[in-house]
Order: sequence, then C-alpha cells, then structure tokens
Amino acid sequence: MIKESEKKSRPLVSIIMTTYNRAHFIREAIESVLQQTYQNWELLILDDASTDDTEHVIDSFVTGDSRIQYLPTPQNLGITKNRNRGLREAHGEYIAILDSDDVWCDATKLERQVSYLESHPDALLVGTQVKVIDENGAQVGALAYKIADADIRKTILLRNEFAHSSIVFRMCPGVHYDETVPIWEDYELILNLGTRGALANLTETMTAYRKHSGNISKEDALRGGRTHLAIVHKYKDSYPNYYPAVVKGYLRILKAYF
Repeated sequence: MIKESEKKSRPLVSIIMTTYNRAHFIREAIESVLQQTYQNWELLILDDASTDDTEHVIDSFVTGDSRIQYLPTPQNLGITKNRNRGLREAHGEYIAILDSDDVWCDATKLERQVSYLESHPDALLVGTQVKVIDENGAQVGALAYKIADADIRKTILLRNEFAHSSIVFRMCPGVHYDETVPIWEDYELILNLGTRGALANLTETMTAYRKHSGNISKEDALRGGRTHLAIVHKYKDSYPNYYPAVVKGYLRILKAYF
C-alpha cells in the first residue's frame, strides 16, 4: 500500500513521449510540455534506438529539469513495445501521450484535462480537438471529434474519435497496448479503455498533429484495412455500428488493391 506522503511526492501526470529519429521535431514537442500551466508531471522520453542527433537535442532538457527522463533502448523494439515500456516506467495516476513529432498548441491543455478527469470520476479518457500542421509547423488542416461519450460510442468503430497525442487517461490495472496489433495500437487501446469507463473530448483545439513524410505511407493501406477489421471484430459486442464498420474495413482493403 502506497503511503499518503509518497503519493503526494509523485507526479500526478506521466507524459509518455516515444521517439525514433525525430531530432528535428522533438525539441518543439518538449518545449510545448514545458509551457503548460499545469506542472505536476514527469516526462518520459522513450528513445527506440535512434541513430540521429536525438540524444544531443534532449540532453540540455534532461540536465535542466529533473522531471524529464531520457530512457533509450539499445535496440529497436518497435513502436508498440516502446509505448508499453513507457507505461511500465510511469508513476502518475494519469497518462498523457505526446508523440515526438506532435505538439501541444495550448498552454492550458493539461490543466483542462486534469480538471476534467478530477471532476468526472466516471471518465477514463479525455482528448481534444486537433489541428494538422506540416513539417514547418504551418497549419494545413483540422480534425474535429465528437465531444460526449454517447456520441463517441456511436461512431468509434467507424472512425477513431481521438488523436493519440491529445489524450490523457487514468492508469488502470492491466492497461497496455496490444503488441499483436501491427498498426493502430492507439485505436485499440482507446477502445479497450472505453469498455471500462466514459470517453470524452474537450471542445477546444489544443493539439497539433504533424503530417510529414515519416507518417504511415499508402503502402501500409492494406495492412491498415486488415488491422481495422481485426479490431472491429474484437470489439463488436462493446460498441454499435459493427456491420457498417465491417463494410468500411473491406472497402479499405479493396482500395489498397486498386
């Protein structure tokens, strides 16, 4: 049993930042964490054996702030195993995700999300609205997501209603990324959490998702379609619109062929 004094000394939020060869983006991601109005956090930077200048970029942040931990691995684990490594290392009651090529574009993001979870004990996860930026940080689009739990559940088998870098969720026993899923491990995790409690998005745009050449390519479309179908089958009894989601999954696969 954790003593009350020990609990108070721990960060409430563990921010998990996985990275692999993102030296040209990661500084901006870390700075967006430091700019948050909410400061009771730890930042775990999980470097999956980068071969670029990532460690050098991170070094000044680590030496200047004890809340930031650089956790490299000697060999590449792959994104899902690296994410689970972060969950195992986390001390916080809440887990925030920020991938190293994305940015939190509102300084009150963490404060608002922690406040939401504290005041909604039935909620397990809360995200935000999202803008899409290019490699230079210029906005090139926007992603709008459902707000309320009931609305999210109606469409989430058809469309992921969360940007991964926007979410904050309660750390629950047994919660982890499914390492058998070759892609969209974040989508599977969110659906899993939704079987345990309520889901929500804030109305404000607080996260910037970066679209660049390192994102998933068209060549992965077939794998994505098959994975989507597998995830839909797994959660067919937990969410509505199973059959329309299956049709959409098969259409993804057909599109990949043509």
